[in-house]
Amino acid sequence: MTLSVAVPVVTPRYRRSPKARVYVAHFPGASLSVENGRSRCYPGLAGDAPNLRGLYLAAAELLAPARSVVDLGCGAGIGSAQLAPHFERISAVDTDLTALEFAREYLASAPQVDVLLAEAAPADAAWRHDAGCVVDVLGHTSNPIQVLRNARRWIKDDGRLFLAEPRAYPTQALLPPVLRAFSRPALCQLLVRAGWEVESWLDEVGHFVACLARPSQDDGWSWLERGDEARLAGNSDAALEAYAKAAACGSPALGSEALLGSAEVHAARGELDAACRCLLDTAHSAPDHARALSGIADVSLFSGDAHHALRISVQALECDPCDLRAVQSLAHAAHRLEQPEAIASWRLASGLAPADLTSAIELARLSAASGEVEFAIWVLERVRGYREDLPSDFHVTLGWLYATHTRWGEARLEVELARVKEPASLAVAELLAYLGEVEDTSDAAERPASAPS
Repeated sequence: MTLSVAVPVVTPRYRRSPKARVYVAHFPGASLSVENGRSRCYPGLAGDAPNLRGLYLAAAELLAPARSVVDLGCGAGIGSAQLAPHFERISAVDTDLTALEFAREYLASAPQVDVLLAEAAPADAAWRHDAGCVVDVLGHTSNPIQVLRNARRWIKDDGRLFLAEPRAYPTQALLPPVLRAFSRPALCQLLVRAGWEVESWLDEVGHFVACLARPSQDDGWSWLERGDEARLAGNSDAALEAYAKAAACGSPALGSEALLGSAEVHAARGELDAACRCLLDTAHSAPDHARALSGIADVSLFSGDAHHALRISVQALECDPCDLRAVQSLAHAAHRLEQPEAIASWRLASGLAPADLTSAIELARLSAASGEVEFAIWVLERVRGYREDLPSDFHVTLGWLYATHTRWGEARLEVELARVKEPASLAVAELLAYLGEVEDTSDAAERPASAPS
């Protein structure tokens, strides 16, 4: 392991703010307000974010003899500071303006470090880097594959990428804003889809899963990217054409990802037989592909064969115990078969992806039905810490739970939020009517009785 050496940084003084978790960092030329949460670690502050210095030191050793390195998702700059003594040029890149302001002050004494806003990769290939780091970044974004695809454009075609993310396990408890953790199979599939090949996995990295990756040597990944873009844009014909080209010119692993993309397109068009063929072809060529197996389980559920869906879901989880879709398929099948494992499976799914609305609402509904109303409320309230794009149904469900727990004011607030988002909803009208009856009954109970004649 590379020994830690002196790094050229400007350490701030902190003053606690009246707001919880908020501090003012005083540098010689600036004062910045920072929130000491799970988003990122700040030097000199102990918080929920993990200390990543050891991972960056491992990266410095593995990425030698590179001369230039890009730190994608640099945060406050602690990792870039660890890299700085080992390389001639560092680009510290992030999308968060507050983090970049802090990093610029913190790294002001390191002339080899450029702190940059991650708007776009360098247009000039001469400015691309020999290597790059992505450390504790993918779990913070809803589109991790795009981060890895952008990394391809920051790093030379013969470069290397050091990747480290929190390790997923079935009973994990993530803190906002971290949306998910990763297993080795899931991380490997993401890398394949983004145009990377795993060169080696690292052992003994604590609660992280880490690897060294190199750019893929075929052009299939770029066709896969075009297919994904066309699918998301609703151009299904162009998506299928791009996926077919990806499968034809890419590696077998990338061909599996192309088939899964085609399956999604066919399913969205209602072509269930074609989607099923793609899934079966993927499972035949890659028997341990959890996403392919869970897709087959979903088709079985749609076809009404819950027993087969249950068996395939279990098989998928044997390949990757942390595959969200497989856990959800298992939960749906268990519920349809009226098995008690359903609620436990939804608990696992909600823990693997606490921002996922399907898992949260199903878990809350089943928990409330079994008398665990307070837990059901907690599950939905936790979702607020991860996302703001909450639909009307979410507010209605939470409103009913509040009402069941006689928290009338909070129930009224939720139904009003739901009414703003979907004024014509029958579910909103039903909850409003119920709350109106409760208020009328309460008013009648509090009204004084008439005096006797």
